[in-house]
Amino acid sequence: MPYILSGMIRSEMPGLWGEGSAYSRESVYRLSDTGGPPVNYDRHTLGPHSIPHVDAPLHILHEGESVSECMNSAKWSHSFFGPTLVVRLQGDRFSDFEGGGNTKLWRINREELQEGILRASGCDRVPEKLILTADAAPVDEWGFCDPNYVLVLDEEAAEFLVSSPAFNAYGTSWKSTDFQPGSRERPIHKILFRQALLFEYLKLVDVPEGEYFLSAFPLFLENASESPLTPVLFSRGEIDWEEGET
Repeated sequence: MPYILSGMIRSEMPGLWGEGSAYSRESVYRLSDTGGPPVNYDRHTLGPHSIPHVDAPLHILHEGESVSECMNSAKWSHSFFGPTLVVRLQGDRFSDFEGGGNTKLWRINREELQEGILRASGCDRVPEKLILTADAAPVDEWGFCDPNYVLVLDEEAAEFLVSSPAFNAYGTSWKSTDFQPGSRERPIHKILFRQALLFEYLKLVDVPEGEYFLSAFPLFLENASESPLTPVLFSRGEIDWEEGET
């Protein structure tokens, strides 16, 4: 079976980043209503940053491309599908965040990233697409990475990824690609957006590390800076591919 990286989106799920709620549903028509059309029909409202989603460059860049522009672009369209490496970082390198609270922070350095890529793929080459999580990161009751366990790249690790011209997509189990409390800067977003789209808050709890084929097309929303999606990973045998064929 393919791995579906969104899980079930439920109305009880909390909203993140001040979005209010992750998902709500409002009835428009009911079969039991004899005065309306003979259908069950609901209006659905989504908080994209509270569920699996893609960030387009417009998310943080004034002149960045939107989701719809990326989907229509020769530069970006291959970011939504193709060979992908899933890396599960080993060990527990989370530490207490000096800002206090219950936050634990792991800023992944280049050495840790290269070590993970080598273990998962058998070589130290930057993959075309990388999806990253950590075995030590606990999951919440919905099966997503606990938001209190922050897993982000440091700037050197991000620069390492974009040093490969083939690199075009980055995915993470955490809810964002940056962690800069109190700052308006988003340095990791900016580095990766030079050539990659960002897929955030992916449900990876049951996904073994290794090589897969990713299909991660979002809702085709005009001029959106982000859009919800249901990413799917296929193993070899479910779908065959050659490296670089996208």
